[in-house]
Amino acid sequence: MEFFNLTSSLSQVVIMGLVFLFIFSAYITIQAFAGDMYGDKLGSETEASLYLSFTFFCFLSPAVTNKIGPKMTMFLGCLGYGCLVAASLFYFESGSDTAFEWVVVLGGVLNGLGAALLWTAQGRLIMQYSDGTDNGFLFSIFWALFNLSALVGGLLTFFYFGANANDDDDNSEGSTGSSALYVIFLIFILVGTMGTQLLVSPSQIKANSGGYGSKTNLPLLAEETEQTSPTRRRSRSRSRSTNRDGVEDDLSSSDWFHEMKETIALFKTRRMVLLFFLFLYTGYNQPYQLTVFGNRIFKPQTNGLEMIVFYMAEIIGGLYVGSMLDRSRSQREAAKRCLALFAVVTASSFVMCYFQELPCAFSEDDNCVKKINYYEKEAIVPTAIYALWGFSDSQIQTYSYWLMGTLYEDGLTQARAVGFYKMVQSLGWSIGFFLMPSKVMEPIVQMLFTAACFVVGLALSLKELPAENSMVVR
Repeated sequence: MEFFNLTSSLSQVVIMGLVFLFIFSAYITIQAFAGDMYGDKLGSETEASLYLSFTFFCFLSPAVTNKIGPKMTMFLGCLGYGCLVAASLFYFESGSDTAFEWVVVLGGVLNGLGAALLWTAQGRLIMQYSDGTDNGFLFSIFWALFNLSALVGGLLTFFYFGANANDDDDNSEGSTGSSALYVIFLIFILVGTMGTQLLVSPSQIKANSGGYGSKTNLPLLAEETEQTSPTRRRSRSRSRSTNRDGVEDDLSSSDWFHEMKETIALFKTRRMVLLFFLFLYTGYNQPYQLTVFGNRIFKPQTNGLEMIVFYMAEIIGGLYVGSMLDRSRSQREAAKRCLALFAVVTASSFVMCYFQELPCAFSEDDNCVKKINYYEKEAIVPTAIYALWGFSDSQIQTYSYWLMGTLYEDGLTQARAVGFYKMVQSLGWSIGFFLMPSKVMEPIVQMLFTAACFVVGLALSLKELPAENSMVVR
């Protein structure tokens, strides 16, 4: 069976997913409960510094990935996540002394650097593991394991806040973090970091599956057909079919400046201009959804359960969309169906959210929004909104990786494309966290801006679809 062959593409994607499971069981919990564990001010500053750092270093991460290889880049990226946990552990050991808040912010910056490295290398590697017929399937398996980390984090915080937090105390100015919690987080991250050493190069997978096979025979997309010269297309196909020595043989011989310039050059392409707002939405949406909405509507313990709802929907949505994209004979029709479903689910969630926010919109009464417990009937509609948001997010994340795997074939350009995607996505996160405090922007206005980004991104992405005759080779 393919799963028990450790050098099969499925097994390697499972290992990669388990690495992310350990890393993000810690990180997603920190992110979702930043305000509760650090206090609003430090939580917002830490998240903003993390994602600004993430955005900046995405200019560099494709160069690092292409120069030293995805496996080592992922290892270094995992260590970056450990920096934030170690900094937080130091902060709580100091008794949450405000004099040491800068240590946590610095940890956020180093975490941002690690995130840029980890996600760029992961994106390139998972695309190279695919033979061209299973892009959606492999990413959906990874996405399911990755999002299991949020279920672990949700259960952890449910029991942690249930045992340590006073649900009647809605004061978010003080932190409820503890050293014990961060010791657990640090152990998780170290286990995940060591797991990267089990990853193998794509050449070892090719040796088992007979090569990349049909990847080089996939029809060209419309933009390639019209704008790419025959010489360049032959060169791209040749580089894919003759690379038999794995990741190490696919390293860039260009200098670091050239690699950075190639990544930045993607901003000038029509393709990425059209996809910019869709990519931006994948990051801009969650600061409002999981932090502004969730922390205001739900009590901390309940928010842990709501995280489980959100990420279970992520898992279901990713598996469904990944299968749909790979099984469709026409890539163009598959893209249209995916985007149509994304439009219906996301629009429905924002309509429901609007009416949820409306009663307390622009209210000066700090007690207007009553935090809800999971056993109250008022939790039904917000829980449904969370489920729709989770399903919607998994759709567009899976679609984005599937589309990049279709548009870009060789490892070097895949790393640059993923670096661009994560750069724009983290920019969205940064903007979202900057606007996150209610004193900066009213929550209902944040929601409307998020919905507007969704509408613009969806409309423009419809102009960048696979060609009509593009078929998936089975």
